[in-house]
Amino acid sequence: MAEKSSPRHIQRWVRHASKVHEDAWRERLAFLGTGLVIHIRPGTKLLRLEGYASGSVLRQLRKEFGGKLERIDTVKIATRANAPRRPLVVARDLAIIDAHGSWPSAKPKPRILLRITGAMAFGTGEHATTAACLRFLCQEAGRIGKDWTMLDIGTGSGILAIAAEKLGAKRVDAFDYDERAIKAAQANMRRNRCGRIKTTKTNLLRWKPRKTYPLVAANVFSEILRLAAPQITATVRPGGCLILSGILRPQESETLETFLLFGLQLEAVSRRGKWVTLQLKSPASTPRL
Repeated sequence: MAEKSSPRHIQRWVRHASKVHEDAWRERLAFLGTGLVIHIRPGTKLLRLEGYASGSVLRQLRKEFGGKLERIDTVKIATRANAPRRPLVVARDLAIIDAHGSWPSAKPKPRILLRITGAMAFGTGEHATTAACLRFLCQEAGRIGKDWTMLDIGTGSGILAIAAEKLGAKRVDAFDYDERAIKAAQANMRRNRCGRIKTTKTNLLRWKPRKTYPLVAANVFSEILRLAAPQITATVRPGGCLILSGILRPQESETLETFLLFGLQLEAVSRRGKWVTLQLKSPASTPRL
């Protein structure tokens, strides 16, 4: 029996709001996860909120918060998302190009060249959070030695998991709550000929970890990071590294304090624009609350 194809047209909820209330909207709509998109309008005091979810959820959003529902063409969106992008150099040995792009012949080719298409998933390397995670990942991979494993929480396009395999991870476990992200990640993994990554659809807030890893990355909204801090910290092996991103500057202190309570220590901070990425270390013997 043939599988049902994804609908070409879907609905989205759209509302404009004041930039002053951005953090409040992020908390209010955190349940949407990767289905929440916020566009900042330079030169104005407004931002644009977009919600992608089931029709009943979107209708409830309109009922509670106003705004409007729009019918959008997913094929056109994917086409725009897959438009060729300029090569992006992340670190000395790591760069990213579009799935159908080519590396400029005039430039020396990096040791690791990822081909990534975001489509409907987050993470093609341009965003400050993804770029910072990749840089921390490259640094840690150079120190961690051989036969290491990694957990990628909120994998999106799969870019961090793919980079980890290419940097030497013998196994990577990756998960996301969004089915579209899982499909996009798996497509990117095939594109980059990855064979040591396992992807699953998992709700972070209901997840019960059963393994520990020397390297864990979680690039999701800071509200979710704080709520899931017990599960996330439980996956970091003693002496291991935790990379956290998706954190806005006003939320940095609260997010950091949450994870310090679980015995982790701050190693490094990356601040780019309004976004913050934290690198934490678990002591060789970590007290758990």
